Amino acid sequence: MTLSLLAGGCFPNNPKHQTIAKVVEGGLAIGGIALLASVNTGADCMGQVAGDVDQACEDKAQLLSGIGLGMVLTGLVGFIVTVSTAGDDAPATTTSVTPKPATDGAPSTTPSPVAPPTPPAPTPPEAPAPATPPETPAS
Repeated sequence: MTLSLLAGGCFPNNPKHQTIAKVVEGGLAIGGIALLASVNTGADCMGQVAGDVDQACEDKAQLLSGIGLGMVLTGLVGFIVTVSTAGDDAPATTTSVTPKPATDGAPSTTPSPVAPPTPPAPTPPEAPAPATPPETPAS
């Protein structure tokens, strides 16, 4: 577990390893909290008669409580170290490209500006057909 905690600090520019380290450290802290919640306390080891203490139960409770507290602290410190060693996003840099002027009488490689084409003139309408005189009825 300690090796996984240290791995986050060894890879400050690798987001994949940092994510794995954060998950392991969070799991370690949660596991420590769960262990502390489930362990008996020294008061739970008291017998029915006053002054009658089950020494084995009390020793076990103290040992497991110490381990749980160590897990919580190790998880928190490891998580803080992993987050604090993460590199900040690099600031965006802008690059501007400027063409070099032609020198030594060499022809320019840039094309000269071309005027947009003019639209064609509209076609004139066709002349109307000559009118034919009306036919006169025969009488």
